[in-house]
Amino acid sequence: MTTARDIMSHDAICVTSTETAAQAAQAMAANDIGALPICDARGGVTGMVTDRDLTVHVMAAGYDPDTYQVGDLPQSGEVVAAAPSDEADKVLERMAEHKVRRIPVVDDGGVSGLVSQADAALHMPETTVGTAVAAVSEP
Repeated sequence: MTTARDIMSHDAICVTSTETAAQAAQAMAANDIGALPICDARGGVTGMVTDRDLTVHVMAAGYDPDTYQVGDLPQSGEVVAAAPSDEADKVLERMAEHKVRRIPVVDDGGVSGLVSQADAALHMPETTVGTAVAAVSEP
C-alpha cells in the first residue's frame, strides 16, 4: 500500500500568520514551491497560502506585500490535511473532494511534508492521478 509518506515532498517549510506576503513569496521563490502551510507556534496547520493567493488577494487588490500579513488572507474553512500513514489513494480522493491541489502531511510533531498533484503524478498510476486532477479542476 502506497502512503502519503511515500509520495510526499519532505522537509516542508511553514510560515506563521504574522509573516508578511512578501516573506511568504520570498520563501516560495527560494524553495521553488507554490504553496506553504500556515502554522501556529506548536507547528499545527491553521491554513495554506498559495502563490495565487498572493497574486490575487494581495498584489492585484493593491495591498502592500511588505505589510500585509499572511493571516489576513481569506481561508476557505477547515484545513484539509493528511497523516503520513494515510493511503495515497485516499489523499488524492480528499484533494478531489475539497478541490485543493496540495495537502499538508501532519503528524504529532507538526508538518512533515506536503502532497501535491506533481507528487502524485510522479508516484501514482496515471489513471488515478488523471481522475484526481480532473475532479480538482472542475468548476
